[in-house]
Amino acid sequence: MVRNETAVYMEVHMLRKLMLVLGGTALALTLAIPASAAKPDKPAKPAHPAHAAKAPSAHAACLQAIEQANKTFEANQQAARDKLHADQEAAKKALHDSQKAARKALHDSQHAASKALHNQQKADRATFNAAHPNPTEAELKALHDSQHAASKALHDSQHAATKALHDQQKADRKALHASQEAAKKALHDQQKADRAAFHTQQEAARKACPK
Repeated sequence: MVRNETAVYMEVHMLRKLMLVLGGTALALTLAIPASAAKPDKPAKPAHPAHAAKAPSAHAACLQAIEQANKTFEANQQAARDKLHADQEAAKKALHDSQKAARKALHDSQHAASKALHNQQKADRATFNAAHPNPTEAELKALHDSQHAASKALHDSQHAATKALHDQQKADRKALHASQEAAKKALHDQQKADRAAFHTQQEAARKACPK
């Protein structure tokens, strides 16, 4: 009986030691696993220095300069054409406006002259009637012929003035058109010659570019 109790006691004692050992091992593992899992961050890679823009070769730079010169030349020629067109449109408008004003001025002056003659002849008839309460046929005819002649003279002079202005304005428009056509042709011919000379110059420059 005593032996059995002693054996039981020894078994319990051994179990306690084993549990203590296992508990210590488990605790060590518990502390070790998080430490091993939390790996340190990798050090950041050093930034690579920015690559400097590669300078174009002398040949490429030469060709670029030639291309830029071509663009500048074409832009200048287009600007010259645009300026001529704008100037000519402005000249046509100025002529149109001035001719319109001249026609209006002539019309207004002729209307005023016609009205003045009408009023004058009306007053002359009133004066004649006052002076001739019983006019003869000859006197009436003389007054009528005189006023008719004055009216016709004014009408003829105004018609002539209107036609003269019309002809003059037509000639002015024709002259402006001719001068503008000549200016466009002159610019076209000049630019054509300039392009030929510039093309020759650019070809020489292209051949002179370093290889």
